Amino acid sequence: MAVLNAEDVTMPQWFTLNALGLHGPTPAPVLSGLLATNGLDPAAVQDLLTTLEGAGLIEHDGVVSLTTAGTARYAELRDRIDVVTTRIFERFDEARVESARILLQEIAETDPEQLTRHSVQAGRP
Repeated sequence: MAVLNAEDVTMPQWFTLNALGLHGPTPAPVLSGLLATNGLDPAAVQDLLTTLEGAGLIEHDGVVSLTTAGTARYAELRDRIDVVTTRIFERFDEARVESARILLQEIAETDPEQLTRHSVQAGRP
């Protein structure tokens, strides 16, 4: 995403800041599980948390939370992303955007294991 590239923020860093910004302090194992869905193994998660902690954006003592600087950084990035997103969605019919949003929300709320089981079963003769 152009905003993240311009701000020298990686996708995993954004995922982490966004998760903490949306949900507040999160137990490290829960956050690690969330980041695993984005392809990060435990070592990569630890490196990511160390980087964010070193930058003063998070505190990590078994529960990961945004610092004051992290909260400000999250809000700044979120606001910039919102501006870009709004500009993009303005190009499309509002009803289509809402239909797409609803579909994506349903997908996001579906248990990945359930999807996998259903897909495997559907492929059987």
